[in-house]
Amino acid sequence: MISDDTYRRILITKGNALSRAKKLYNREGFWALLRISFSFLKEICLVTIPDNIWCLRHKIFKSSETFEFQGENYHYFFHPYCTTWRNERTVAVPILWNFVKRYEAKGKNILEIGNMLSYYFKVSHDILDKYEIVEGVINEDVVDYKSSKKYDLIISVLTLPEVGWYESPRDPTKTIRALKHLKTLLSPGGVIAVVMGLGINPEFDISLQNKTIEFEKQGYLRRLGGYRWQESNWEEVKNLKYDKSVPTATAVMAGNIHQN
Repeated sequence: MISDDTYRRILITKGNALSRAKKLYNREGFWALLRISFSFLKEICLVTIPDNIWCLRHKIFKSSETFEFQGENYHYFFHPYCTTWRNERTVAVPILWNFVKRYEAKGKNILEIGNMLSYYFKVSHDILDKYEIVEGVINEDVVDYKSSKKYDLIISVLTLPEVGWYESPRDPTKTIRALKHLKTLLSPGGVIAVVMGLGINPEFDISLQNKTIEFEKQGYLRRLGGYRWQESNWEEVKNLKYDKSVPTATAVMAGNIHQN
């Protein structure tokens, strides 16, 4: 029997049908894949249309609303794909898309870890995603990836805490190794900019508390309810749990690492 938690996570997993199926197979096995296929047929009919209506409602009546983070105001991001207004994407996407636009305007080399932004915007940067098999995506493990070019900006939208966490066997420290490896791919003066959900990978949360992972600049947002979030500090978010009923992180960390 597939747990409710597994089912909800599959529904918001990024990627096309093939990549979603592969991820489910790796996590739960063949019979889980077979059973969930019938559920997806139901979701296509009963969820997609209402979600589009809800998204349109948010865009019409809520598009002017903003949240403040590190001295800047961002508009909440509403999109039907993965119902962003229900989860942490509503704040994670606008924060990192702001980075991408600035670096694109300067013609800089950009690498995205995890194929996410292409579902919302037209992108031209390099994308690294181990599992998502689509044209233009590099299918390699983030800790093994090597490139002949150096990147001025490396971004990751909510992906890095899941690196190693959903693999078999589970490798909860892989996120830390991934960040260290990504730093070697930066050009002089390059930046890694990430937004990560808290409460997914406990090892990552512990590494933040113990400063095993250190960012030159970092901040936190916590979910107030619905699509609304508020800038917070570590003490306010450190004990918040992942909300499996939505599902969504109830707190996120946004951080930057610079190459000297």
